[in-house]
Amino acid sequence: MLVGLVGCLVRRAIDAKGTPKDKILRHAPKLAIGAPLWILLVFLFEEIYNTNTSGFLNALSNTVVIGVVTGVVATLIGLLFAYVDCYVKVRARLLDRLFKIVSVMPVVSPPFVLSLSMILLFGRTGLVTRSLFKFYDSNIYGMGSIIIVQTLTFFPVCYLMFKGLLKNIDPSMEEAARDMGASRLKVFFTVTLPLMLPGLGNSFLITFIESAADFANPKMIGGSCNTLATTIYLRITGGSYDTMGATAMAVMLLSLSIWLFVVQKFYLESKTAATLTGKASRERMLIDDRSVRVPLCVICIMVSIFVVLMYVSVPIGAMFNLWGRDYSLSL
Repeated sequence: MLVGLVGCLVRRAIDAKGTPKDKILRHAPKLAIGAPLWILLVFLFEEIYNTNTSGFLNALSNTVVIGVVTGVVATLIGLLFAYVDCYVKVRARLLDRLFKIVSVMPVVSPPFVLSLSMILLFGRTGLVTRSLFKFYDSNIYGMGSIIIVQTLTFFPVCYLMFKGLLKNIDPSMEEAARDMGASRLKVFFTVTLPLMLPGLGNSFLITFIESAADFANPKMIGGSCNTLATTIYLRITGGSYDTMGATAMAVMLLSLSIWLFVVQKFYLESKTAATLTGKASRERMLIDDRSVRVPLCVICIMVSIFVVLMYVSVPIGAMFNLWGRDYSLSL
C-alpha cells in the first residue's frame, strides 16, 4: 500500500507543470524504496523505545563499531593478499599455494569454526593461554574477539574482489609512471589506488553488512557484548517472548543493510573507474625487489599461520577427552 501511495505521488509530480520529469524518473526507484522504509521506521522506533531503549542503543552501537572496524581491517588484509598474489613474485611455490588456500578457506568453512578455535586456543582452558603461558583467568569473550574472528572470516571476500580488480588494471600505466621516475609507493597511491577506490568502498560495505548480520560468531564468543542479531534472538528466546521488540530490531537491521546497499548501488557504482587502453598488451612484471617482497610476504605468512593454527585446532581438539584438562586420546 505504501509503495502504491509513493507511486501515485511520483506520477502526479511528473504530470505537474514545470516539473523536471527526467530528474523525478531517475530518482523514482529511490523514492519507492526509501519513503515506505522511513514511514515504517517511524512506527518501529516507538516500539523500540517503549521496550528497552538502553539495550537497543547498546546493541546498535556495538553492531556499528564492530562492523566499521571489521570492514576496515578485513579490507586491508584482503587488499594485502590480493596485492601479493597479483603484483609480488613469491619465489617459494609452497608459500604461494598457502596464501591462496588461506584466502579461500574461511569462505567454505562454517561461520562458527573460528570462534570455536579461539575458545580452544585462547580460552580459560586454551592450549596457548593455560597450557603454554599458564594464564588461568584469561577472558576471551568480548568485542575484540568478535572483531578478530569476523575479520578472519570475511577478509577472503575482500581478497576475491581485489584480485579481480588488480588483474584488470593495465600494467602499462604503472610502468609508464615508473619510467617517469615515480617510486613504487607513489605509483601505488597515484595510479593503482585511484583505480581501486570504488572497489575499496564496495569491499568495506559488503564486509560491514556481513558483520552486522552475523549471528554465530557474536553468540559464541561475544559474551556480554550484544549485537542487533544476538539481541533479536534473545528477545524471542530469553523468556520474555517479545516478538514486537524483536521485529522492530530486525527491521532496523534490515534497514541498515538496505541503506548500505543503496549507497553501494547508486553512489559507488557511479564512481567506477575504467581504463581506455583496452586489453593489457602484456603480462605484468612481478615485483622482485627484496625491500618490498620480504615485508609483504612476512605479514601474509603471519596471518596464514594464525589462520591455519585456528583451523587445525578443531580436529585436534576432537581427539582428546577434555580439552585443557585431560589430553588423553578419546579414540
